[in-house]
Amino acid sequence: MSSDDQYYYDEDTETALDKVKRLFVENRVVSAGVGLTIAAFIGASYGVRTGRREFAQHMFRARVGFQFFTLAALLGGGMFYDKKRKEERVALEQNRIELSRMAALDDQKSV
Repeated sequence: MSSDDQYYYDEDTETALDKVKRLFVENRVVSAGVGLTIAAFIGASYGVRTGRREFAQHMFRARVGFQFFTLAALLGGGMFYDKKRKEERVALEQNRIELSRMAALDDQKSV
């Protein structure tokens, strides 16, 4: 199994949760966004506990920004990888058709 085959999926049987999991594996930007969101949340919690209101407010705003970034990366990655998969499927189908034509020509020549 090649490295590309490990990400193969069947869109007829894939659930929404499976798709999100697959996109996290395929799209490292999403994982980075989630990590930054968690870091900003921890920073905001720290700011609230230590009484540093301004720092906490900045961290809360950063968290919201990172969440937006994560969603944008998730949606963008999803559209990109879906388009890529469809192109690969079309190329595979064309390759299959060409191989079947060549096999039919070989059969005709051998007769």
